[in-house]
Amino acid sequence: MHTAEELSKVLKVLADPTRLTMLKQMQDGEQCACSFVDCFDISQPAISRHLKMMRQAGLLLERRDKQWIHYRLNEASPFYSIVVDLLGQVEMIDASCDCDAECAI
Repeated sequence: MHTAEELSKVLKVLADPTRLTMLKQMQDGEQCACSFVDCFDISQPAISRHLKMMRQAGLLLERRDKQWIHYRLNEASPFYSIVVDLLGQVEMIDASCDCDAECAI
């Protein structure tokens, strides 16, 4: 069980369609932050803000590889099961987005 305040904070993070879509894409595995810039019609700083909010909520873990940062779902999060259940209800609309693209060096 979670307190109403804890759950409310996580639900506020999950309430944004962009963040929800990013999490859905990370269900298949780790994603580089740069791949999200190609997937969404928003700036790199905006993508970084979304990732920061999800990381601060404990929903994501990050791994640095030189200048690239890779994100994945945090399976140790106390909210992981809630997030996975919720993501199971999310339908991906834009299948043309290639978030598996490799980062250019």
